[in-house]
Amino acid sequence: MAYFVYLLAFAAMEFTLTFLAAERLGYGPMDNAKMFVFVGLTIALVQGGLVRRLAPKLGEAPLALAGMLLTLPGFLLVGTMHGAGQLYAGLALLAIGSAFVMPSLSALVSRLSPADTQGLSLGIFRSLGSAARAAGPILGGALFFGAASEAPYVLGAVLLLLPIALVRRVKGPAVPAL
Repeated sequence: MAYFVYLLAFAAMEFTLTFLAAERLGYGPMDNAKMFVFVGLTIALVQGGLVRRLAPKLGEAPLALAGMLLTLPGFLLVGTMHGAGQLYAGLALLAIGSAFVMPSLSALVSRLSPADTQGLSLGIFRSLGSAARAAGPILGGALFFGAASEAPYVLGAVLLLLPIALVRRVKGPAVPAL
């Protein structure tokens, strides 16, 4: 459920981001491309450099929680932005948070599932992710074009309170002392 709600909000944000950047900053295709390259490189650097080092020390649940706590203000910064600096600050928080959340939740499902149902658990997990990726753009588009341009971002921040609460309750595998 935490993954579904997180990814629903994230997919709504991703879908509407180019519309928001065009509306608020006059961004065109090249500006949008630079924005997504920035996000992609940030995610790759954080996952490759930090997550793989921190997960064995801290555990996946604390990393997922930290990622969600970074993502929440990222949603609000991007949704209320009126300048490129604020946009990129919000995108940095979203990218770093996402880089923590996605692999950590996947690892938690794998680690916490009994061996005989691990495949089923991971299949359900991935199916919920696919459903969120399908529904997120519909929700985001409806909010962006039907309510207000900041609506998908504000609602996304509010929705993140549910996965934050759920992940706080996870008792992950034992983590070695630092």
